[in-house]
Amino acid sequence: MSNGAVIAAAALCLLAPSSRAFRTPTPSICISRNGASVAKTRTPSSICISSNGASIAKTRTPSICISRNGLSVAKRTTGPRASTRLPMAFDVSDATAEPKQGTEQIIDSILDECTRYSARRPIMVQFDPQAKAIWRHWRGTVLSETWRSAVKHALWAAAAFVALQKYPRASSWLRGFDTIWGELLAVTTFTLTFFVNEAYSCWRKCLDVAYNVQGSLNNFSMALAGCSRRTETADGVTTSTFTEPARKVLLIVARYIRLFNILSYASFTRSHRPLLTPQGMRQMVKRGLMTEKERDVLVNSRVSTTGRSNVVLMWVLRVAIEAKKAGYFDGGEGFEANILERIEEVRAQANYMECILRGRMHFGYAHLVQVLVDSVVWLYPVMAFTSGLSLQIGMLGAVALTFTYQGLFDLAKRFLDPFNNESFWSGHDPIRVDTLIAETNSGSRRWMFGLEDMPVPLNSITTGAGDLDSFILPDEGISVADLESVEESTSNLEPEVGEDDLDEEEEEQLFQEEFEETQAILSAPPGADFVPGVDDVDEIEDCTPDDETECEEPELYTEDEGPPNKVFDQYLATYTEEYEESLRNYEEGDHFQ
Repeated sequence: MSNGAVIAAAALCLLAPSSRAFRTPTPSICISRNGASVAKTRTPSSICISSNGASIAKTRTPSICISRNGLSVAKRTTGPRASTRLPMAFDVSDATAEPKQGTEQIIDSILDECTRYSARRPIMVQFDPQAKAIWRHWRGTVLSETWRSAVKHALWAAAAFVALQKYPRASSWLRGFDTIWGELLAVTTFTLTFFVNEAYSCWRKCLDVAYNVQGSLNNFSMALAGCSRRTETADGVTTSTFTEPARKVLLIVARYIRLFNILSYASFTRSHRPLLTPQGMRQMVKRGLMTEKERDVLVNSRVSTTGRSNVVLMWVLRVAIEAKKAGYFDGGEGFEANILERIEEVRAQANYMECILRGRMHFGYAHLVQVLVDSVVWLYPVMAFTSGLSLQIGMLGAVALTFTYQGLFDLAKRFLDPFNNESFWSGHDPIRVDTLIAETNSGSRRWMFGLEDMPVPLNSITTGAGDLDSFILPDEGISVADLESVEESTSNLEPEVGEDDLDEEEEEQLFQEEFEETQAILSAPPGADFVPGVDDVDEIEDCTPDDETECEEPELYTEDEGPPNKVFDQYLATYTEEYEESLRNYEEGDHFQ
């Protein structure tokens, strides 16, 4: 490609519309992140990517035009630049550099979190309500998001002060401006307050809908577990459990619920969108989240890519109905109506989430608030210095106004992006999708495990045989005065098993384990879905890898892991590089790698 064509492609990068991928004058491949059209030709010579409302044109010729969020960058791609710099002692060679993650590794990192049954992170940043503890936080606060704007407005205030000192007649022209600014401040305060309230309502709705979906899925699983057929154990008098066919159906339904939940969040969050790609679907088969036949049905169905979760939801409904016809579930005429009602609740809530994200706020409202906030902040130095304030007070006032008015407006925009699907903020305190998925994974098996063993023998209830009196206890419990006599009577009949068989070391270990479990239970936050160190040990004990280090307990979440949309950006960049490498191999005569 000639240099003129490269310059033309770069110009098209800057002039391309933000809502769709554009066509280059040379044969190209166009990819859009935000649902744009894709154009593909037989002999690609450039790649155009529309990313978050911006456009990227990438060619294999010496220049690349990259635009992200309206900013354009041009850089070289063919070979290293000539340099007279000598190699230094601490330079790292390419051979010793840390290997870069491929698309498969990135998808595996997402699936590692999606297959957990205990979340590593809270649903949002937890905090100590004491003032000192709150002041110690920096990342994710309004101050961390707005300090750059505060410095910019402080410098603008200094420039305005210098200009008014240099041209003193301007102060007389602007006499009375403080009155206009005060009226504008009142309107801005009133409008911004309601805007923040409406934005928080959007954020709260998203969180409520996420937990409503989770609750409806739990209701469905609880209903199926409670209605499943049961059978007696080997002795026939101690307990009852699920029949083998009923247990298998419950396991299948639980897996479909987990698959539905993953695909549902992948449809409306950028952090999990790579799972809907062909590579993501294939990797989910390899990781045991679905079968190859199920993947073929999902891919070949006439449902949109982002609507594949609805297909899985229909599988859940149909499996339950067929299992009822086969006699694996008990229930009368209202069973199917109840199951259908639960599925309809899940469908309504899950689709409502998409409606909230698409209709979060009217653009005219956001535009008006943006104009008002910018006007108040940028015009403040003019009002301050024409009213006789000093330079120091004026700059301090500019910083304070930025942190309050601009900070509140930025906070409102963060509320309108609860899952950090956009890149205008750091994304250090979104609604954690990994946590929601882990909680739903746990709930998919909770009710089956809760009724796996029934203490009351089945034949004692169905036939009246056996002794049910032993399960009838006093309504008020046993008083402290009667406790000693009851313990003496029970100890004579049923002595504690193993009490005299424990040696000193085993008894000490038993007390130590009980003490650690008590500490973990008491330290768990109120409303926690599980107790760390107690309920998540099964995920480590069930691990049987070749290397013992692979079964080590995962580290808790730290804020250094970055925002969730970082995975999306990394996957997009890595996939583009792998695609370019495949194109080069294809031109050299090799097959696609």
